[in-house]
Amino acid sequence: MEETISLKEIMEVLRKNIWVIMASMLFCAAAAFGYLNVFVAPKYEAVSQVLITQNAQDQNSAVQNSEIQANIQMVNTYSVVIKSPRILKSAAEEIDPRMSVETLASKVSVDSIQNSQVINIHVVDEKPEKAIEEAKIVTNSFLKETPGMMKVSNVELLANPYAAQKTSPNIKIGLLAGAFAGLVVGVVIAFARRLFDERFKKEEEIIARLQIPVIGTIGNITTSETTSGTDGLIRRRKKK
Repeated sequence: MEETISLKEIMEVLRKNIWVIMASMLFCAAAAFGYLNVFVAPKYEAVSQVLITQNAQDQNSAVQNSEIQANIQMVNTYSVVIKSPRILKSAAEEIDPRMSVETLASKVSVDSIQNSQVINIHVVDEKPEKAIEEAKIVTNSFLKETPGMMKVSNVELLANPYAAQKTSPNIKIGLLAGAFAGLVVGVVIAFARRLFDERFKKEEEIIARLQIPVIGTIGNITTSETTSGTDGLIRRRKKK
């Protein structure tokens, strides 16, 4: 016969196993913290900025607005050019002659603020000083190669990176994920204990599971209420 469990019983199971659940959450959170600090190498990101400028300064406002819009549309093209083998090959050779273009490409990402003429060049590395150096080299390679390749002179450096921010591992998210995993494990353990506990706790359980009536019940007998007989048996004291 299938055994059903009510919401009240679910809450009771959780209440009785609250320390198991909390211990599981703390253990998993601590394990996640240790794993992130010992086995996961930190990553640092440095960002440099490039500005797409106007070619002429004496144009009327209508022409200037048209050129600005054209430059904004060219940002996508420049973003692709930055990660092209032509740009990254010279940068990789300057960073380390043994570094491949694919390795450097995996470290570089490019984005831009919407409707702006600014391009952000991101470089990620396990060491903050190397991330800064590599970001500068990739940016300089782009500024050097682009005029001859695109036949333009409206690209210039806006800002070099002077600091690198730690991007991973994210300790807070790791702790939250570990605690949540511990919560799930703790709840599973709590209900597993309830599922494999074959003891009867209520009269209703006996009737439901064994399909027999309960004739009577015996209350708990404390040590002070018992006595040892000459035959070695323990008997309940008679009430006076």
